[in-house]
Amino acid sequence: MGFQEGNPLNKTALIVDDSKTARVVLKRMLEAHELDVDTAESAESALDYLKAHRPDVIFMDHLMPGMDGFQAVTAIKNNPETATIPIMMYTSQKGEVYVGQARALGAVGVLPKQVEPVEVSKVLESLRVIGDEAERIERREKADETETSGDYPALEKFDQDLRELIKDLFDQQRAILRRDLLDSYEAIAARVADEIRAPGASEEPGMSADSPEPLPGRFVAVVSVLIVVIIVFGWLYWQREQSWQEVQQQNVYLLNALAQQQSIEADGANEAEQRRNEYEGSFGSAGSTAIAAVEWSVNQSGRYSFGELPLGDTRLSLLEGLVQHLLDMGFSGRIVVETHVGNFCMVGGGTDGYDLAPSNRVVEHCQQIGFESVAAHEMGLRQSVAFANFANTVGAETGGAIQVSIFSRGNDEPLIPYPIVTPDITADFWNEIAAQNNRVEISINPADR
Repeated sequence: MGFQEGNPLNKTALIVDDSKTARVVLKRMLEAHELDVDTAESAESALDYLKAHRPDVIFMDHLMPGMDGFQAVTAIKNNPETATIPIMMYTSQKGEVYVGQARALGAVGVLPKQVEPVEVSKVLESLRVIGDEAERIERREKADETETSGDYPALEKFDQDLRELIKDLFDQQRAILRRDLLDSYEAIAARVADEIRAPGASEEPGMSADSPEPLPGRFVAVVSVLIVVIIVFGWLYWQREQSWQEVQQQNVYLLNALAQQQSIEADGANEAEQRRNEYEGSFGSAGSTAIAAVEWSVNQSGRYSFGELPLGDTRLSLLEGLVQHLLDMGFSGRIVVETHVGNFCMVGGGTDGYDLAPSNRVVEHCQQIGFESVAAHEMGLRQSVAFANFANTVGAETGGAIQVSIFSRGNDEPLIPYPIVTPDITADFWNEIAAQNNRVEISINPADR
């Protein structure tokens, strides 16, 4: 359970959901309204939390392991100490029957899992958890007055002392490293000079043991410079080899990915050929060839961008044109729409709680790679209102000739496999593969299939 002490001027919301991703997304939306937000990953944990806390509103998921959302709402409403807390159900379930059941148990309403920030604002205002804009400004001003009145300790001096301490530590470490480096160079140079000088060699006539020896001193200096140059060039050569190996590894992976994509396309062509042979009995060779060509054509624009609705207005326009074209051909059967969700390298932010990571970031340092399986499955079913209306009514509009089925594969079946995460894989390289897996696939099945 996530619980933390917040601003006493703020109201509190409790989120109950077994999905970490769903909790993070809704928490960000609520915190934007200056609410203190606590979270619980199960209904049982929420009931324990309510023994000691009284939030101003509860957002309750429906489907959870153990006690589900409906059972939790019943338990909360049957307890006189918690019965007055407003509860909003939020779930992927749809239909008036579900909404009526939630309200009958005591929930004040139902929100979809793909809730928009503006909907959250309206719900909070209707429950009087937040006021209008003028009231929120007044509360922020009161908080500012409390902070400047001396109720909170000033941290400026502490911050300055900490910076000074860190600076002194860096200076000391730099001096130690410099001294150790110079000692190492002098030791190496002296050892090389001793090995070059023949042991026991006789001294030149006229030179005593106490006479100065300028030549060996200059020689040691020259040798020292040569050693440093050799070390630098050796390091540069090693760096170049490392970079070359990394480029080679990426090229090998790209070639493998390209071969797999070509294999997938070849399999798709074989499948289209097989379908064409199967369709010949009912449609004839010309009709089956036309259907295969139409299916291939609509899938050329199957990708959708990160954060975009997979089944939005763009896909609606394509589906409307496809249905009309099939009707003109005299087609009767089913259009199957399958969505796939890419596992992108992400950092915090954005509508769903995450944004794409900077292109040069190492994948190992991404805050999250893809969403949980359940969350990804729900994301694949996201539709605009217009798309949902069309898909639900196309059967009636075509007199039953054409039906539309929608399935979400989530992120469990990537069309192109992802590489093993290594220190040299960047977010730009990874997200290009994720973008190819972020797509909608449409298949056309005649009535006899």
